[in-house]
Amino acid sequence: MTEPENKYSETYLRYVLGVVFLIAIFNTMDRTVVSVLMQDIKAELALTDFQLGLISGPAFAIVHFLAGIPIARLADRRSRRNIIAVGVFVWSAMTAATGIARDFTQLILTRMGVGIGEAAGSPPSASLMSDYFPPERRARAMSMLTIGSISGLGLGLVLGGVLGENYGWRNALIFLGLPGIVVALIVRFTVREPPRGYSEPGGGDAQAPPPSISGVIRYLVSIPSFRWIVLAACLSAVTSFGKNLWEPTFLIRTYGLSPGQTGVTYFLISAVPAAIGAWIGAVLADRFSVKDERYALWLCAGGNVAVYPSLLGFLLWPAEDMLFGVPVAFYFSVLASLAGGFFSPVTIAMAQNIARPSMRALTHALWSMMFNLVGMGLGPMLVGALSSHWETTLGLDSLRYALVVVSLAILPSAGCFLMSARTLREDLAAARA
Repeated sequence: MTEPENKYSETYLRYVLGVVFLIAIFNTMDRTVVSVLMQDIKAELALTDFQLGLISGPAFAIVHFLAGIPIARLADRRSRRNIIAVGVFVWSAMTAATGIARDFTQLILTRMGVGIGEAAGSPPSASLMSDYFPPERRARAMSMLTIGSISGLGLGLVLGGVLGENYGWRNALIFLGLPGIVVALIVRFTVREPPRGYSEPGGGDAQAPPPSISGVIRYLVSIPSFRWIVLAACLSAVTSFGKNLWEPTFLIRTYGLSPGQTGVTYFLISAVPAAIGAWIGAVLADRFSVKDERYALWLCAGGNVAVYPSLLGFLLWPAEDMLFGVPVAFYFSVLASLAGGFFSPVTIAMAQNIARPSMRALTHALWSMMFNLVGMGLGPMLVGALSSHWETTLGLDSLRYALVVVSLAILPSAGCFLMSARTLREDLAAARA
């Protein structure tokens, strides 16, 4: 492949990183903001908890899962920039439309619209970034997806709570949804579509037609390091999603915080350090992978091993113990979140490195579908099931010990990262050839 005459400047590449960061923020914020508004929605529309569960879970997750592969397939064939722009427009408009829903059916339909739109976010973005940034810079580039998602999760809780409390849940959804339409226009009219394989030595197989979906699956499943990376990420997600989705409730029950205080506290002791950890992990992975690509996976393994004892400190340390006016347990939460942020950008980058340029959007869709299906499907459910089972004997502490048990999944994930490192160099060499 002949390199384009007008090479992208560093200023422009930084601009693209900023745009992708914004996309990731709105992707996660619009997905999760409903969780902090559900009590008000329930009261106004006279819904049951079962109906709220359908709105916040299956209404989004099922259509998001089903739309992921066809949209990623399209992104491997057509303009990724345009697909992302349409996706951002759709999910932002549907988030705002949720704010004017008048009954349960309309809520279901608007959340399904959010799920379809958001399926056009992460996979095309990962593919686009892989063509902008070479392998030695790719983990840092992919960290924008992770950091943006973490920031969106925290901002959704904080802004959704504040806006809902002061202006009502309808206005909160409208206020948070409409700005995304501006982001969609920014993507469409300011981001360029790079040639496929632009950042690869020799261009990879950029000129080859995209293989069939079954061909992509067969290719990826045949690579040992990819299989181990996906398993490691899924086990990490069980701990991560279990912790993130139940941590606000744990803070309310254990520390007596109000919903507003909980959102701010969660943002400071979990979301912010996780974002910092993702960046630190990406920088270290890129720096040391120049010598040996296995360093990136060893880093993920070490970070995950450090997560569990830190989580134990957060979950088990007496709530009344203070240090500089802050509960000692919160410092352990910061450490756990820092270390837990390492694996995500590295995993995304490694999956893109193993994939060929003509299959990268679909590769990310397949990887993230497994990640979300296992992590979101098992983590929160297992925590809730164990907490309910132990509630009669442990009372409020049932949630504490449920989190202790489910978080154990982070330890075997470290072993899976080590197993992936065993064949990584050979697998990457074969992919580049």
